[in-house]
Amino acid sequence: MAIDENALFERLDLLFERNNFGEIERLIREISRDELTTELRFRLVSALNNQKKFPEAIKELRELEPLCETPAENARFWYSAGFTHYMNDCELTALHCFEQAAVVDPEDSAGLDIKGIIEECREYIKQDLADLNAFGKTASEAVRECFAKVDEKDRKALSDTEFTLYLGYPSGIRVPPPVQDALNFDDPLKKYSEEEKPGVKMFLRNYYGISDLASFKNFYVNDLKYNGYRVASDALAYSDKNPNFPFSQLTQEIEEMFGNCALFLNAVRDYLPKTTVLAWDISEKIGAARLAFSCDVIPDGDYFGCMGALLNAARENFSSFEEYVKSLVFGGGFFMFLAENFNIKSSIEFMENLLKMLVNSPLSEIKWG
Repeated sequence: MAIDENALFERLDLLFERNNFGEIERLIREISRDELTTELRFRLVSALNNQKKFPEAIKELRELEPLCETPAENARFWYSAGFTHYMNDCELTALHCFEQAAVVDPEDSAGLDIKGIIEECREYIKQDLADLNAFGKTASEAVRECFAKVDEKDRKALSDTEFTLYLGYPSGIRVPPPVQDALNFDDPLKKYSEEEKPGVKMFLRNYYGISDLASFKNFYVNDLKYNGYRVASDALAYSDKNPNFPFSQLTQEIEEMFGNCALFLNAVRDYLPKTTVLAWDISEKIGAARLAFSCDVIPDGDYFGCMGALLNAARENFSSFEEYVKSLVFGGGFFMFLAENFNIKSSIEFMENLLKMLVNSPLSEIKWG
């Protein structure tokens, strides 16, 4: 069916002025995909962004990218991708997209005012980093005050087994849907019932990507979100101009990731313990190991070996629960930063909730080691 483009664009312009983005989406989706012009696809992405339908916008952008041929079209693609991330509070990712738009269309033939957008985005990032730094100070003081309330002589000594369970405190109180109970800390050999195990296995698969012993080992060694200490060490070394490997080995995407991570870590660097975010890796691996053992995904020997290794890692790298909890808070934030496409706001919100939970936990009453 032939489309009267002039009439359609007049109607779309009017709807845009009225902020009726749902109607814009409906009208464009009524048109056959084969008949959609590049311009209509851009308008569909804009309508989706303004409705905060970000996954759908990203899907449309993937189809749109190979259709862009001119500098103006390529710039609009990168602008639209950046706007998607920008609307989702992922300003760091958005900035890289906007900067790419400036590269592919240096004359700004698309009339997007890319330089102005880049400057505005940088200001938002600057404010996010200032908020992150302020939280770092608040968190550090809150943890110090929490542990100062309990004298060392009054802290309770635990067995190695009990102590290891408390190293995984956040995951120990987490209730994996659809079951009703967390693993808690009274039984290191706790198993879920046969009726509950399928649900726990599904949670393990969806949350950690673990479905068997091989995938557990891959998670333990290779999943960057749960090996944040490694990423943090590389990012800070990169930031300090003393990288752990040659710059020439870095792709643009990896270099951008290290740059983003360095900005995050440097914003709280004055408050980080020397082992930065390692506690989160230890805690989450304890939680994953306990869940995997509880529903028979990993055998006894691998479970006990994993728990022993994590206990040793904690003892070798931390000297107190106060230091461990600081690392746990910032590690949780760094995990969220990596998982949520470098979203600083989401990271701060996650850390605020984590901090509140940890300073009200029994960890300050437990003797280290």
